[in-house]
Amino acid sequence: MNATARRRLERRDEIIKAFWRVARNRPRRSINVRAVAAEAAMSPANVLHYFSSLDELQMTALAGAMEEFTNRRRLILDGPGSARKRILAMIDAGVPDQISDELRQVYESVAILAEHPQYLPAHRALTERQVMLYRTLIEIGAGTGEFTPASPPGIIARNLVALEDAYDLYPLVGDTTPREECREAVRSYAELALGIEFAGE
Repeated sequence: MNATARRRLERRDEIIKAFWRVARNRPRRSINVRAVAAEAAMSPANVLHYFSSLDELQMTALAGAMEEFTNRRRLILDGPGSARKRILAMIDAGVPDQISDELRQVYESVAILAEHPQYLPAHRALTERQVMLYRTLIEIGAGTGEFTPASPPGIIARNLVALEDAYDLYPLVGDTTPREECREAVRSYAELALGIEFAGE
């Protein structure tokens, strides 16, 4: 990579970091190029030199956040311990105590997908990656005899991801159900679907 290309990547990274600093203090609809530019200590025109629009900047930032989220969960899949313990860890990671700014932005960005269908693949990919991680872990547990799946692993995995998405969306619409209660609901489904009990784990 030559110096010009490296500098371009560095500037894009600086702008993305500025976007997240702004996003942590504002709802999505009040974020604008001028605010991001001020945070990055550059002109709005300079921001638009690297990103054609605020939507492109937002979706690029979100793609990075999605990748990081997936990688953190992949570490759980690849980590030590029984399949039962790793399923519990996956659920804990998928229904956190606090909804991060990054996750909030992921959900809020759904509103722009109708106008910008080019960003749909990133959202679909995030869902499919989460499903694949769960499916792989369920298949591992079934193979070791820890799980007795009541449905095909892919169906159970998709349901687990759907439950996580629902419980992560609840706080964003004002629901105050305790997060531990939400996690327990997901665990309850996992117990029924996998033929296990988490007591003592």
